[in-house]
Amino acid sequence: MLKVKITTLLENTTKDAALLPKHGLSIHIETPKHKILFDLGPDDTFLANAQKMGIDLAEVDTVVLSHGHYDHGGGLPGFLKINNKAKVYINPLAFEPYYAKLLFIKKYIGLDQNFAGNERIIFTSDTMQIDDELFIFSDVEGQFESKGNRSLFKKIPAGFARDDFAHEQNLIVTAKGTSVLFSGCSHKGIANILRAAYKYKPTIDAAFGGFHLYNPVKKSSEPTEVVEGLAAELSSLETVLYTGHCTGKQAYKTMRDIMGDKIRHLHTGAVIDI
Repeated sequence: MLKVKITTLLENTTKDAALLPKHGLSIHIETPKHKILFDLGPDDTFLANAQKMGIDLAEVDTVVLSHGHYDHGGGLPGFLKINNKAKVYINPLAFEPYYAKLLFIKKYIGLDQNFAGNERIIFTSDTMQIDDELFIFSDVEGQFESKGNRSLFKKIPAGFARDDFAHEQNLIVTAKGTSVLFSGCSHKGIANILRAAYKYKPTIDAAFGGFHLYNPVKKSSEPTEVVEGLAAELSSLETVLYTGHCTGKQAYKTMRDIMGDKIRHLHTGAVIDI
């Protein structure tokens, strides 16, 4: 009996030469009631991978974008061309102008603002119960002070301000007594996000997403003590974690050494039944 079936359409790595990896994330989720996309990658690569995997994205009824960065929402224009029915749930701050600092310049990494007024987009609030299976929340307390986060900004009238990630939201999917959390980059910290999730669902069986422990600009991981501390904290939880994208290979290895099978690596093409 189907509970929650998760297929990674796009991630930074792949184990199948026929499927293309790319810096970004897109996950297809199937439940008894829904066919969902959580994030859409940086471009149309996830569309090609889905076709190769036999997944018809025209049948998707719900899209949730985790936050306003291109590597999670750049595929929105392509998706809207091939799907004419899905509602797209986005935090109202996700179309703000976001930038990453690259050496001495700031590069735009936000979404295509031309789509902010699209009729199929639904702007979310701090919490939104779509139905008995789908719940979105962004009311996460605390921040994750990572090196990578410190290089991310939002343009404001006076110049630039550090991104506070108020545009980040998360999804809890519940079906047949099983609850699964989906986060994008966990900019606010995966531990903080899980604590918030437990307020709504005391038992989260599994969590999927990046942990933002790797800075792709500087090609460096968070300090070992930060990664080890996070792994120790997560080890005390019952939730099994599936991670990739912005977690980074070095951080994942460190966490795996501490957490064992409680943490598992995502890759393009992975199919997981929870």
